[in-house]
Amino acid sequence: MDYDDKVRDANGLVICLRDMGDGTSRLFFDDVIADRHANPINWSYGSFYTFTPDFDNALIEGMALSSEDFERIGVSVVARLLASTKRIR
Repeated sequence: MDYDDKVRDANGLVICLRDMGDGTSRLFFDDVIADRHANPINWSYGSFYTFTPDFDNALIEGMALSSEDFERIGVSVVARLLASTKRIR
């Protein structure tokens, strides 16, 4: 696709990075539902999924996580999207 056609699935994923206050941070994954398919403006909370383990702040801020950690994060993102759209096998 050479351009953004502004059409989205009704299900999405919001990810936030939270400083846990002890020198680590954790990624939180929340399933969300769009108010409409074409160019969603508002997303409503669906359910949550917390990615663990906690990551050392210096590593995550320096984008220095291991290849395995980055892979696990990516796999978690795709798995959540597949599950929320009921496309998981």
